[in-house]
Amino acid sequence: MSASLSQAKSKTKPLNQTKSLSEQGKFKQSHHLVFGAGLIGCYLGGALIRAQQHVSLLGRPRFLEQLEKQYVLSDYKGRRFNVQPSPRLVTNSEFSQVEQIDVLWLTVKCTMLQDAITDLQTHSLGPKTLIICCQNGVGTHEIIKKAFPHNKVIRAMVPFNVVNDEPGCFHRGSQGRMVLEVTPELESFTKWLASQLNSDILPVNISYDMTALQWAKLQLNLSNAVNALADIPVKQMLETPVYRKFIARLMQELLLVTEKQKIKLPKIANLPNKWIPKVLKLPNVPFKVLAQKMLAIDPAVKLSMWWDLQNNKPTEVDYINGKVVSQAQKLDISAPANQWIVSLIHEAQSGKRLSANAFKDAVMQFEKEQDT
Repeated sequence: MSASLSQAKSKTKPLNQTKSLSEQGKFKQSHHLVFGAGLIGCYLGGALIRAQQHVSLLGRPRFLEQLEKQYVLSDYKGRRFNVQPSPRLVTNSEFSQVEQIDVLWLTVKCTMLQDAITDLQTHSLGPKTLIICCQNGVGTHEIIKKAFPHNKVIRAMVPFNVVNDEPGCFHRGSQGRMVLEVTPELESFTKWLASQLNSDILPVNISYDMTALQWAKLQLNLSNAVNALADIPVKQMLETPVYRKFIARLMQELLLVTEKQKIKLPKIANLPNKWIPKVLKLPNVPFKVLAQKMLAIDPAVKLSMWWDLQNNKPTEVDYINGKVVSQAQKLDISAPANQWIVSLIHEAQSGKRLSANAFKDAVMQFEKEQDT
């Protein structure tokens, strides 16, 4: 599900450029390495280059090979930009030869974090390298902090979807602002970097409370598993009442968890978090009226978990719906809907994936049982 981030006063803030020219010059000399440059990483790398940063990309060969011919960023509003100059493209075997890395953008999936840590440890990152974690879920950055205790680690939240339907073109298919975490030690640099990146092609905000923001994003991400098994575009999924009602149930379980933890979720969609499940349960006509911006998404877009299942790759379900289940268990709260969808994704990963029709029937039966 896509999200358009509002600038909630206590959580995310608009950007002001307050640094002196000398400080700006110092920041501009930074070398950025996007580690694990896939869909999000290549989009981010292109935005960094457009912001006149020094950029290297280390990622999947099938994406990097495309960039040797063209490098284009586009979005759901029809904007299209050629990325120039070309970044340095780095293979795994060349990683140890990369010069000093000032900012490392970690864009691998949660399921690949341990492999990434092993690769990064062979490079012997300097203690001055800032690591920016762009993973889904809540608290996954703590794994990186533990592995690299001498480095500064902050979080970035990427709420939109990127697809690669044209060679060398990375297309943002939904709305939403990337958010960078601000910490006292890195406040000047992070604010400056966010202001440089902030543009039509990559809107950016900053946040002083990323944990609450990540829980808010997790609420929206709960629909990923539904999209994966429904096997239809997100827009079509949101236009289907049975799926909307089930997604609302998944979200209500998360809201019980955050309420028990006294986490105040910032508004990152066009509706307050508590209202979203209520709107999802509405009949089609009022839903389409109230959720126009929620439906402002390319008609063909599917979510990352669908792509993982299609390509027989591990999904992040344990870090998304599974996070709700594990936290609910700690708090002695029931989360049957999230637990059920996690089990279905696990079965799909083991080769026992339900057909789209069978999944829809199963959701209807689950809803009927829960309502009785």
